Amino acid sequence: MNFKNKSNFTTRLNSRLAMGAVALASTVMFSCSKVNEQQPYASLDPKDAFSNPERIEKSAVGMYDALQNKEFLGGRVLIYADQRGLDVNSSGYFTNLGTFDMVSNSVFAFNCWSGGYRTINESNFFSQNLKENESVVGPEIAAGYYGEAKFIRALAYFYLVNTYGQTYVAEAGATQPGVPLILTAPKDGAAATDPSNKVPRNSVKDIYDQMIKDLLEAAPALPVATGDGFADHARATKGAAHALLSRIYLYQGNWAKARDFADSVLLSEAGYELDATPAAVFSAGNYQSSTERIFSVAMNSGDNPNTNNALGQHYGSNGRADISISTAYRTLPNFNYQTDLRGKPLFSYSINAAGDTTAFYTKKFFGTSTFDAWVPVIRLAEVMLIKAEALARLNTAAPDAGAITLLNAIRARAKASVLAPATQAELITNILTERRIELAFEGQGVMDFQRTQRDIPAHGNVVTQSWKGKYTIFPLPIAELERNPNMAQNEGY
Repeated sequence: MNFKNKSNFTTRLNSRLAMGAVALASTVMFSCSKVNEQQPYASLDPKDAFSNPERIEKSAVGMYDALQNKEFLGGRVLIYADQRGLDVNSSGYFTNLGTFDMVSNSVFAFNCWSGGYRTINESNFFSQNLKENESVVGPEIAAGYYGEAKFIRALAYFYLVNTYGQTYVAEAGATQPGVPLILTAPKDGAAATDPSNKVPRNSVKDIYDQMIKDLLEAAPALPVATGDGFADHARATKGAAHALLSRIYLYQGNWAKARDFADSVLLSEAGYELDATPAAVFSAGNYQSSTERIFSVAMNSGDNPNTNNALGQHYGSNGRADISISTAYRTLPNFNYQTDLRGKPLFSYSINAAGDTTAFYTKKFFGTSTFDAWVPVIRLAEVMLIKAEALARLNTAAPDAGAITLLNAIRARAKASVLAPATQAELITNILTERRIELAFEGQGVMDFQRTQRDIPAHGNVVTQSWKGKYTIFPLPIAELERNPNMAQNEGY
C-alpha cells in the first residue's frame, strides 16, 4: 500500500477536523466500561466519514491523532516506565509513582488507562467502519488501512499490558492477569454501557498472542517505505511492525524469533542505518530524514500546548525540569559520560551561583521548543541490541561474535571504548548495561528489569523492589473497578 495524500499528512494529523473516524467514538470513554453520556457528534457520523477515499484517509489519520494522547503515547507512558527505573531521579510532580507506593485512585493510573483504551477503541472503530465501506477504496488500499489499525492497537496494548500486568515471564505460561482484550468498538453510548462490555481481564498471554497476531497480519500490507519522510517515520510501516515484533518476542524470551524479526529490520530495503551521532537521532531537523528512527509519535507545540505533558518540558532543563538524570545512570559501567557522545553532548545542566552543577538533564527531547519533540517509540539502535541479546542468549557455549559486533557498533557511534567480554554471562551483562546507556529516557526503564527478572536496586529513599513485586506495576484505576465489577484489582492495591 502507498499512503495517499502524504504531503498533507502533517497538517491533517494535527487537525481535529481530520478525526472523521472517531466522530462517534469520541463520545465514548474507551476503557471496557467507561462512557461519556453525551450524544454522538452528529455532524461527522460514520456514513460521512467513510463516504469517499479522501475522508477515509482523514479518518485513518485520526487513529494517529489518538496515539498522541498526552497521557499515553504523547510521552507520559514512557515517563511512567522510567520513573520506576534507575536512570532518572524520582520526580515530585509524579508524587508516589517513582517510589513504588501508588494508590488505586492515582490520577496517573486513571489517565494512562483511559489514554490507552481510547487509542485502542479508535483503531477498532476505524476498522469496523472501513469494513462496512470497503468498496469505497477497494480491498488493496483497505488492507493497508487495516494494517495501520492493527499496528496501533498492538502498540497500545504493549504499553498497557506492561504497565498494569506483571511481565510475560513472571508466571509459567504467562497466565497472570493482564488487561481486558477489546477487539470491537461500541457503535454508540447505549452499546458501550451494555453489560456485555463489562469484561474481565485477559491473561498476559492472551494480550501477547493478540499483539503478535495483529502485527503478523499487518506487516505484509504495510509499505516498506513510501518516499515521504513524515509517513515513513510517523506512520506504520513494515519495518515498524517487524521491529515491534522483535521487541515483543524479546519480552517473551523467544530469542530465535526476536533475532529473526530484528534481522528483517536490519536487512530491510528501507535502508535503516544508525545516524551519524546520538545527537543527530534527536535533532528536530532530522525527525523526517533519520535513517535510524523506525517509528515515532509525531508531536508539535499544538499537541502539547501546556507545560504539564510534553517530554521536553519534563525532561528538559529549559522547561519544568521535573526529571533529572540519576547518579546511577552517570556512573554505569562502561560509560564515561565525559567523553561518550551519549553523555555530555546530550546533557544539559543546572548550575548554582557558585558555578557548581546541581542537576543533569537529557537533551533528547528538545525539538524547536520544549513542546514539540517527537516521541521515540522504536529505533534501529534498539533493534541491534535486541538481536545482540538474542544471539548472546542462544549461544551458550561462548560469547557470541555477532552479538559482540553489534554491541560495539553501537558503542563506536558514541565514541565509547571497545568491549571484549570473555564469557556469555559477561556479554549479556554488557548488553543489558548498553541498553540502559543507549535507550535511557525512552521508556524502557522498569520494564527491562522486569523482563530480565532483575530486582530494582535500592536508590534514594526507595528500598529494593522485587522484579515482580506488587507495586512495580500500576493499580487498575478504582473508577474502572467500580464501573466494571468483573475486573479484579492488582494484588496489594
